[in-house]
Amino acid sequence: MTLAIGLLAGAVFIALSGPLYLRAVVSPRVRPGVALTVWVASAAVVVTGAVTGAVLLVLPHRGAADHLIGMAWTCVNAVHAGGEPVWEHVLRLGAALPVFAATVRTLFVAYRLTRRDAGRRRHHLRLLRALSTAEPDSAVLWLEQATPVAYSLGGRRGAIVATTGVSRLGAAERDAILAHERAHLSGNHHRLVLMADVLARALPFVPLFRAAPPMVRVLVELAADAAAATRCGPGPVRSALRAVSGAGVPAGSLAMSREAVELRLRWLGAARGSRRGRTGYLAAVFAAAAPAMAAVGVVAGLVLLYCLSDGRL
Repeated sequence: MTLAIGLLAGAVFIALSGPLYLRAVVSPRVRPGVALTVWVASAAVVVTGAVTGAVLLVLPHRGAADHLIGMAWTCVNAVHAGGEPVWEHVLRLGAALPVFAATVRTLFVAYRLTRRDAGRRRHHLRLLRALSTAEPDSAVLWLEQATPVAYSLGGRRGAIVATTGVSRLGAAERDAILAHERAHLSGNHHRLVLMADVLARALPFVPLFRAAPPMVRVLVELAADAAAATRCGPGPVRSALRAVSGAGVPAGSLAMSREAVELRLRWLGAARGSRRGRTGYLAAVFAAAAPAMAAVGVVAGLVLLYCLSDGRL
């Protein structure tokens, strides 16, 4: 039971206070990809911790799992030699049922939004391939339009859509635009945005989930800008942001010049280069999970104090 309570406490702490401390990582001093990882991993920790804690609460023979953090199960429940009181079962079910209900609602919303998004994407791609001048299997679909517009569509076979206005830009700007959109596809940014939307629509009363969609949308654009700047230089990316229009871009796509353009221009101006490597991302995952691990430790410590004060250890 100690492990379950610790996981639930950690999930509640991150869900309620996450937006307050996670905004600190959205800074030019932190790589956008690392900041994005912290936000996404924090949401994943909330979901995983809450579901795991709820399962442990109702799972029979919980003692083996509880031994992972010490003798809490034995010392706290030794007094119940004849078995657990009925009220403990009621409390456990009362704590677990809301989590299970939220999980079912989230799965329902995820199914509905994913199906709708996939249907829109397939329909849009059929129209684009009929109108585009590119080969059917090309990763870039070129449309005849003088206004420079570029965006990407996710899915198993993602695609980049660009107008001939983009092809008429300078070579550096054109390469930066395509590098930006390729970064969206390679980083699975469309799925991350969809995940944030699912959690926000399913559980809008959770502060972290409510704050995630706009933040994730900005961070995926900043991450794609950083990837394009690494490949083409920050100057062409800034020029491309000013040249490309985000008007008329379909819902569900990620367009280069639609989200927080002025902020991204400032970030590109403050960029000091992007170091490659996985160390920052591993640190981001650890930072996201740290509050949950700390909550488990605090609960285990309180249980230990109870055991010592009660003379059970």
